[in-house]
Amino acid sequence: MSYCNIYSEKPTREAMMDAFRKRHVYGATDNILADVRSGSHFMGDEFETAQAPALEVRLVGSAPFAKVQIVKDNQYVYTAQPNKAEVQFSWQDNAPAPGKTSYYYVRGEQQNGELVWVSPMWIKYTGK
Repeated sequence: MSYCNIYSEKPTREAMMDAFRKRHVYGATDNILADVRSGSHFMGDEFETAQAPALEVRLVGSAPFAKVQIVKDNQYVYTAQPNKAEVQFSWQDNAPAPGKTSYYYVRGEQQNGELVWVSPMWIKYTGK
């Protein structure tokens, strides 16, 4: 069994469809909460920034997380082994390419094998 979770402004059909269109969603195979942001931007957003891209990650699982990873352009760029059910951290891309749009997403795996993965953010680093 797996879940598709959405963040919507209101519990209405219109608000939920808007959240789907904005890709403010994540998937999980258990009752796992995920919140990933970059500044004022939310998972699923596409935007530009003059600052090196940074993510704020918060996961609350039903069991301890064995592994939490950040993926950039199909490459693992960060891995943690927190061994706790609630995980919160900040991460910054130390090697962004000016003018390039990269996608970033978070994937978590609990010790019991249950997974969570969030919608990517497409971030164009404009440089300084």
